[in-house]
Amino acid sequence: MRIALSQLTTGPEPGKNLALIEEWTSRAADAGADVVVFPEASMACFGTPLAPLAEPLDGPWAGKVRAIAEAAGITVVAGMFTPASDGRVTNTLLATGRGVEATYDKIHLYDAFGFAESDTVAAGSQVVTIDVQGVRLGLATCYDVRFPELFRAHADAGATATLLAASWGAGPGKVDQWELLVRARALDATLW
Repeated sequence: MRIALSQLTTGPEPGKNLALIEEWTSRAADAGADVVVFPEASMACFGTPLAPLAEPLDGPWAGKVRAIAEAAGITVVAGMFTPASDGRVTNTLLATGRGVEATYDKIHLYDAFGFAESDTVAAGSQVVTIDVQGVRLGLATCYDVRFPELFRAHADAGATATLLAASWGAGPGKVDQWELLVRARALDATLW
């Protein structure tokens, strides 16, 4: 299996971000990838008021991602925001294409170091795996990487790898933290 990682920087306009997703999905498919993974917040960058942009899973933004995946013949995993019942949003990964249709709502919210993601984002509660060409993959988002039980749940569900979409902030030691955490989760759960 070939998995493409698209490390792009999104802006506040969902339509412009869809154009990036379309371009990089096409590139991934042309390179022979079976799956392309985009960051969380691919729909709109953090720092943008999210509630006015959030759309349901049957809305136009997700519909366009589905069409992009279908046209390219690839599974796309992309971060979006869906409305929560209490006026907040959920930080959702949409996985679609090649017979895959699943969503994962970020369970572990970034309430740390003086920031409270939970002020505007509602936490998910379901562990999600997908099957692509007979390979089971877990879905996780950014801050989830600090919680080994999620990755162990992926392994217990038969996953051989976890797709971890992130919008990891820059700063001193951040790359070191990322490398340590992803390696630890791989070792904890014995998965890629």
